[in-house]
Amino acid sequence: MNVKAQGLLNAAAWIEQTHGQSALRDVLRACSDEVRDRYTSAIAINWHPMSELVEFLAAADRLLGSSDGKIAEEIGAAGARSNTKGTLVRILFYVGKPEFVMTRVSQIWVRFNDRGSMHVLEFEPRSAVLEVRDVDAPHRLFCAVLTGWTREVLMAMGAVTPVSTHTECRARGDARCVWRIRWTNADNEVAPRKA
Repeated sequence: MNVKAQGLLNAAAWIEQTHGQSALRDVLRACSDEVRDRYTSAIAINWHPMSELVEFLAAADRLLGSSDGKIAEEIGAAGARSNTKGTLVRILFYVGKPEFVMTRVSQIWVRFNDRGSMHVLEFEPRSAVLEVRDVDAPHRLFCAVLTGWTREVLMAMGAVTPVSTHTECRARGDARCVWRIRWTNADNEVAPRKA
């Protein structure tokens, strides 16, 4: 499976901003020549093997985290913030119905991944269930990125204190990859703002 280099570049930018330039250098040194070359030469729209992103995430998780996937989650959240920071996107999130917006978000999977798909299985007033299908070689760190990404996308939609839990994971031997997301309320459920 191939992914857009934007994920790798966003991950590197987050490491540099959060942990400093020396930490990014350490992570890159721990990676193969291929990953280092990709980092220095790729532009965001280039495709590259998901295995390179996973290698970078593994080095970051080992050097900056506790090898528990939390660094990959934070990288996924940072990527979602980067993808949803535009004014037009924020307006769509604010005025759109959350279920419609979440369905549209799942449909952009193909812009960033050349295989697989993301599906909204359930959408309730304060919870959702997503599934990622047909990823040939699932990896726990790639799934951790998606955990952080889904949480942050819900925040961009106005959800308050969203929690995204990867309850089923093919990389752990489950039959499918499923995320259950819940939140306490959303901005659009609050009383209308006064003009």
